[in-house]
Amino acid sequence: MKTMKNILAMALLPVLGALTACSVDDEQMDNRVPITLSGTTLTITETRANADTALNKDYIEVGQTVKVSVRNTGSNSWTDYAYMAAAGGELTPPTTPPFYPINGAHVDIVAYSPSTATSTFSVLPDQTSNNSFMASDLVYANALDQEKSTTAIPLQFEHKMSKIVVNVTAGSGVSEIQSVTLLNIYPDVTFNPATGAVGSATGTKTPIIIVNNNHTAAVVGAAAIPSQTLIGNMLAIVTDIGTATYAIDSKTFEAGRVYRLNISVGRAQVNTTTQITGWTEGGVLSYHNTGSPFLTFTVNGVSFNMIFVEGGAYSMKYINTKISDWKQDNEVTLTGTLSDYYIQQTECTNAVYKAVMGSIPSVSDYVADHFPVNGVTWAGVTAASTGFIDRLNELVADQLPAGMKFKLPSEAQWQFAAQGGNKRYYHGTEYTYDYPGAGTAEFVAVYGKTSLWWVAWKGPNELGLYDMSGNVWELCQDNYTIQTSGDKGHDYVDTSSSSYRAVRGGCFSNNIEWMKIGTRGFLQPTDDWTAALGFRLALQ
Repeated sequence: MKTMKNILAMALLPVLGALTACSVDDEQMDNRVPITLSGTTLTITETRANADTALNKDYIEVGQTVKVSVRNTGSNSWTDYAYMAAAGGELTPPTTPPFYPINGAHVDIVAYSPSTATSTFSVLPDQTSNNSFMASDLVYANALDQEKSTTAIPLQFEHKMSKIVVNVTAGSGVSEIQSVTLLNIYPDVTFNPATGAVGSATGTKTPIIIVNNNHTAAVVGAAAIPSQTLIGNMLAIVTDIGTATYAIDSKTFEAGRVYRLNISVGRAQVNTTTQITGWTEGGVLSYHNTGSPFLTFTVNGVSFNMIFVEGGAYSMKYINTKISDWKQDNEVTLTGTLSDYYIQQTECTNAVYKAVMGSIPSVSDYVADHFPVNGVTWAGVTAASTGFIDRLNELVADQLPAGMKFKLPSEAQWQFAAQGGNKRYYHGTEYTYDYPGAGTAEFVAVYGKTSLWWVAWKGPNELGLYDMSGNVWELCQDNYTIQTSGDKGHDYVDTSSSSYRAVRGGCFSNNIEWMKIGTRGFLQPTDDWTAALGFRLALQ
């Protein structure tokens, strides 16, 4: 699993039904309804040394098998199915999939990976490869007492293991890091596939290799281990001049959390034992907010996802752009609070726009379904009755949660989501891609290009949102005025008399400076900016 790397691509599990066709009369076959599932882990991104492969994903890794078990609610008989993860997080169902029973019985569904997990689960002693890491990263989801439905049942995968990430650099007198090993790890737990319950860590204390045969000055290694408290020696780092051992007074590693440790190994540490300090905890990996992790809407056969964003207090840097010459100007700090809301996982695509409006305004080079719709105007998207948003709200009225409607995000909502919401790592960073594992701007942002790219071509941020930096500028609900520092209260939207509207995120042709999260742009309501302008939806 990679994590989020995170968002939120979504794990889409098109499962097909409860119990197989063998018990169904041929005359009733047409009445069967397939069970479709959708799920996410909404986890945190951590990258392995010298590789682009990530340790966790917000969907199941391509090629990985997920075991799905289905039964009629109240029955003691489970039927197992194997799903194969495909590109984009989809899980391909088996040749003979399950269906809802025709008699109207409800169904229970459990899903977990690795599919080989049994009542006793053990992590691997060698986790130097991504495959061995994933095989040690037990994730689980269930959906119980589900009635027949043609809409997707959301699955929320929870991580049952703890993640330890170690960053090692060569210090004074050391040239190479050759291996990194976790020491004294209890590797075993009991696992109940029906409930997802995991027992206490047991077994023989085992070394877990996380880096091996490496001969560079810096490495990053990671391991998935059962939740446990470690005391004493827990880390051995082999260098070109000897071995450094690190001990810990007492540290509890909880399931579903990432723990990072940065160590510089110098000559003074080699052949000695050093106390470990300075852990950084990455936060809860499994989704822990009260709202649904995401919602899927379907309009005229085209589906899109909305990611849940838990609200709260914020302090955010806004970078004003001068109206006189469209250059970045002063930086100010705005504070306030936000209610919970949802935001679209990707920029609105041509496919979704066409499903609502019947045609697209996009320029001729970028009309494929998976490109962001472009060439829109603020006035056209928000126009009463005839605009995209009002038409969408009408078309999906029966799918909307009570009291909620689609709209453009406010600037505060857009920026809060872009910087990772309450999942954000470092609250002082400037860029969407400044979180552990993201690497460089190239990881998440389409910028400095001569052309537009399709949505989700780059990686997601902590919330599982794509293209929050670059690709197309995104319309916001607010009017544009030069902001000054201050408190904006609750759910602030700029409704001043300005004739300009705010846009955020930069576009494919901008340089890196325009990828800063707080950078603000502006336009007239009727400006379209051709391929450089699009939008994503909010739901509240």
